[in-house]
Formats: sequence, C-alpha cells, structure tokens
Amino acid sequence: MKRIGRIIGGVGIFILFLAPAVWPRLHKKPPGPPPATMETIAADPHYAPPDGQAGVCPPFKLRDEQGRIIDPVHGINNKVPYSPRQTCGACHNYQLITEGFHFTQGKGEALPKEYADRYNWVMFPGNYGGNWCSPAPLYRQLAPKKNTNPRMIDMTSFDFVTASCGNCHPGGGPLEYDRDGRRYDVRMRDPVAGFTPGGDNALDGDYYKARWSQTGVIEADCLLCHLPEYNYKKRNDQLADLNFKWAATVGAGFGSVTGRVIAEDQPEVAYNLSCFDAEGNVKLHLAPEPRNETCLHCHAKPGWKKRGAAFSPRTDVHLKAGLRCVDCHAAGSKAADPKTRGKEVHQIGKGDDPSGWVRNDLDNSMRQCADCHITGYLNAPIAKHDGLPAVHLEKISCQACHIPWRPVKSAQIQVSDVFNTGPLISPPPKRIWTFYDPFMKYWNHYGELSRFTTQDQPTDPYRPVLTWYKGKIYPVNRVHSAWPGFIEEGKPGLSQAFMKDIFLMWQKHRQNPALYPELVKIKDDNGDNIPEVNRPEEIDAFLQSVRTYLEDTGFELAGKTVVWVMNDRAYTSGSEWRPLPKNDFEASPYSSVFKYSHDVFPARAALGAKGCSDCHSKEAPWFTAQILTYPFGEDGKPVTMRQADHLKYQTVPSDAEPWTYWTRIFFIYLTIIVMAGLIGHMLLDAWRYYRSSSGGGKK
Repeated sequence: MKRIGRIIGGVGIFILFLAPAVWPRLHKKPPGPPPATMETIAADPHYAPPDGQAGVCPPFKLRDEQGRIIDPVHGINNKVPYSPRQTCGACHNYQLITEGFHFTQGKGEALPKEYADRYNWVMFPGNYGGNWCSPAPLYRQLAPKKNTNPRMIDMTSFDFVTASCGNCHPGGGPLEYDRDGRRYDVRMRDPVAGFTPGGDNALDGDYYKARWSQTGVIEADCLLCHLPEYNYKKRNDQLADLNFKWAATVGAGFGSVTGRVIAEDQPEVAYNLSCFDAEGNVKLHLAPEPRNETCLHCHAKPGWKKRGAAFSPRTDVHLKAGLRCVDCHAAGSKAADPKTRGKEVHQIGKGDDPSGWVRNDLDNSMRQCADCHITGYLNAPIAKHDGLPAVHLEKISCQACHIPWRPVKSAQIQVSDVFNTGPLISPPPKRIWTFYDPFMKYWNHYGELSRFTTQDQPTDPYRPVLTWYKGKIYPVNRVHSAWPGFIEEGKPGLSQAFMKDIFLMWQKHRQNPALYPELVKIKDDNGDNIPEVNRPEEIDAFLQSVRTYLEDTGFELAGKTVVWVMNDRAYTSGSEWRPLPKNDFEASPYSSVFKYSHDVFPARAALGAKGCSDCHSKEAPWFTAQILTYPFGEDGKPVTMRQADHLKYQTVPSDAEPWTYWTRIFFIYLTIIVMAGLIGHMLLDAWRYYRSSSGGGKK
C-alpha cells in the first residue's frame, strides 16, 4: 500500500507540474463569440438583406431633375441627362445616404479645437475646406464664404470640382449645396441673388466666377460605386468640360453627350438604346457591395504617396486570402459598429489616423484585427502568441509586428519652397511640390503617376518608423515639410501662403532672373541635383522673395509676418525662429502622420517569429534604426535620431536574449527534467511492486 501511495503521490506531483502547461490548452475558454458561419450570419439581424428585392434592383426608369421619366425607346424626354437624386431616390433614402462623410467631406462639421488652433486657413476638417487628401502644405485652399478682395480668393466651391477633387468625389454634399444649404444652380438662377455665370457675384466663396446655372450641380452618383462597369475617365472628361450634371449619364454608359459648357455650348444627350428594354427601363449589373477596384480607383494613388500602399496579393496577406475592402470597411446593415450600422446609412467603417480629422466620432468603426483573429470570423486564423508577455499586446499594435517592412516607398518629405524641374509633372503648378522618399532620395512622384499605374509600382523595401499613438506603438509615415506661411496678429496658429503664388514667383524668376534675384542663392548643398532651403542665407533669400512677390501682386500683408516653416519651427529670418507645439508622434504640427494598416505580412514573417532577438538586440531596428528629425541641416544632410530615443526607451537591449526569454527557457527545461524524473521514478516503483507481489524478489 505504501508503494501504491507513493505512485499516486507521484502522479499528483506530475499533474501539479503538468497542469499549468496542459490545462489551458485542453480547456481554453474562447475569448469571444464562435467563428461566424453562414447560418449565424443569416440569423443575425444586422446581416438581413434589404427589403423588397433582397438587394437586387429591378429594371427601372431613369428620371430627370424634375422627376420626369426619361424613355429613349419611345422618344420621351430623351435629350436631357438623368438625375441620380430623382432616379435612385425613388426607392432609396437619398438624404440619409448623402449624410455619409464620403459625400460631405467635412462640410458643415465643426473643427476640433486642436485643429482650429493650428490651421488658420481651415474651415472644415475634411477635403472640403480642410487638408485635402495630401500632406500639408496644401495645393489649394478654400476661400471664405464672404470676401472683400478678389486677390485673397484662392479656390471657390466651384473650383473644388475642377481642381481634381471632383474626379473622386461621388457628388452630393459640397458639390450639390452651398454653405447656406441651397442648391447652387437654383440659387444662381434666383433673380434675387443677382448672380451671373462667370461674374464676381459679390465675391461669394461659393459663386465667385462660378457657372453653376450652366453646368448644373453634381448629385451623388450611386452608380459610381455600385456599377462595376462604370467609366470614370468619361465621367471626368465631362467634368473637365464643365458638363457637371451630364457626367453621371456618360459615366454609367447610358449615352454620349455633344456640346461643352466650357465652350459655351448647350450639351445634349444621345442615349444608347442597348441599355434599355422594350418598356424603356434600364437593366443594370449592380453590386450591392463595391468591388475592391472601385475603392482603389480613388484610394490607390493617394495611398501610394501617403503610405506606400500597394493593395496587392503580392504584398498583403489579406488580399491574397481573397478579402475585400468591405469585409473590414463595412457599411449599412453589414457595418461592424453600431455607430455606422443601419439600412442605407453610408457611413463607411473607418480607422483612426493621426492626421484624420473627419468624423472623429466614427474612429475605429471598421473591423479591427482582434475582431477576426480572436473570434475566427471569416475563417481567420486564431492568434495565440504563446509565450509573449502580456505587456507586448497591451503596448504594441498588431501592425507594429505584422508590418515589419513596406515593399513600396512613400513620400517622407514634402517641401513647397523650391521649383521641381522633374519631367512629366502636370499640371504645372504641382512643380511647387518636391518629394523625398524614405531613403532621403528625391522622388518625382507626380512624374511617375503620369506614366505608371499602381500596378507598376517599383519595389523599394524599407522599415517604417515606429511611434507612440494613443498608448500603443504603431508603424507610421511621419511626413516632414517645409513651406511658406504667415503669423497673423491675434491668432494662435499659422496661415499658409497660396501655393499658386509661390509657383508664379519661381516661374517669373526662371523666365527673368532679374525678378526676385535673391532666389539664385538657393543651391543644391547635398549633391542630389535638387536645390533645398537649409542655410540661413537661403532662408533669408526665400523669405525676402516671397514678401516682395506678395507686395508686388497686391496680396494683403497687413497684420501678417511671412515665415518659412520647417517641421516644428517657424523662421522669421535665417537666424530667428520660434518652436511650434506638436505631438510626439508628429514630425510637424502642419504635416501628416499616416499609420500603416494595409500590406500586412504573414505571421511567419512578423517581428518575433524568429525569437525575441528580432527586437531585443543591438542590431534590431526596433531600437537602433536612425529616423529622420529634420530633412536638411545647414550642410544639406539629414538630421536623425535613434528609434529608441523617439520611443523614449532609456536603454537598448544587449545582443543576448532578455532575462524574460531565459527565464522561460529555464522553466521549460526544468519542467521537462522533473517530469522525466517523476515518470522514471513511477516506472521503477511499479516494477519493484510487480516483482514484490509476484514473489520474484524472495527466496
């Protein structure tokens, strides 16, 4: 019996050692709901198909702006463009749909205080009246509603369409209604307003030099996203011709248009009868959920510049697995977050970008990494992270480890103080923007866009910068910038000079070097064949030239001090500057910071997959990488700092694995040795007991 007791005791000790390692694996409680299946999705009220045709539009009649039927088959009202508002709005809630931020682009939204205190020229927090879709400084800026001097008007609401924004904007919002909430074309035709096409129109920022009464407005074009065969080029050609209200008809392929408003013609539609059935209805191939190609039509090129985004199965494990944009960026009844969920609610699930200010209340309404990789949603692999200390998951974002490299370069630096002589940059005013890549090499990005598609992106792998943002470490592109602006009396932030003025200043100087002669002092100091403003005499030369040009052209400088901004410094001269308050994650309070979330590497390529030394060693870039502080020192060379210093780590780990690693290894081997000893001891006891009970040990 004593031997049996020892055996049982040994088994108990064995279980005591083994249980902590084995029990969680055998009885691990799922951290969330079970993986979604077709049955559970069907049972979920949020996934219920729309009423009526279960998401399939029946054949329907086109309607014009007055709601009258268009029937080319029977020759009824067949020379006018169709109206998306009247046509799609006959069945769908047009008003609710166009409240989405993709339509409003920030129009009517209040500025967050931090934003308002920085950007004196910004009126709304989005592309309309805000920061556009590019890093600061901006190409154009929206004029105030009320103005007293035409010289101070840069871009009107009408110009917002033709300055390339209309090419991606789906319509509605600021392309349909002015800042008083009135439809542009109706207001312009109102005799009480007294507006005329192309006139000064009381220097109204919505109507100055505008031709809304001739062009019509751009209603929200549902087919731009939901018709896979939509022709964006033909639509945009119509916008360039100022045929605003005809663009949707041509883009959808319903017909062609003769006549151009820009040439003072009256456009006329010739409908394509093959698009209509015998009753005069259109039958369309409509996609309830937009395809990836639809989203990328607008997001691919800006994503290239801002994040080096490739959106390719070659570079992204999610696209390789067949996921679509809408799987994460869901909307309507399939939205992942209650804030964006509801039938016909077109608030598309969004993330939380440090530079994004539009609808901050909807931040992180898209599906997050944990939503799939903890629950197994859409058959996503469950993330285990065995042996990883909990503090890593608390302080380090998924992206920081799973996006260790970027295959395609992004714009790390954008300056607007020199003239870019690179080839194929169009339109010419964009020559005032000069970009540098993550390797501090000049990058003719706009030249590449004129010849490359996003399928032709060169491969230039680099490691992203890591920064703290809202309590976690993320991989980001901290954009650095240099640009001319103003300190204005009584205002806390800065204003920006019109970029067209800086372009014209350089253009006039290049045509006649006697004009603004100080500009000849700006040289190439680092030997890359691109001049840069960096030395005190160059800063003085630039500031003097800008002041002179603005005075020569009647720009209002009263109460303004011209400054040259380099990241977080506003220079009033080559030797005097004042610091600009900023967040630690920013290189400049006036440039953008873009988080990396796309082009995710597979788990086997993530940081840590090869052990702790991926990060915890002197060679690991997590700590030792040199990141940019200022693009150009006085010698023209970049000023850098250690990644560890930016993250505020006091010490850099040694080459050896950290103590947590060795402690884990020690206890693993200790457990193995103890268990082997216990098993051996139990087997030996069992053998002795067997011999004793069988009499093998007695004579």
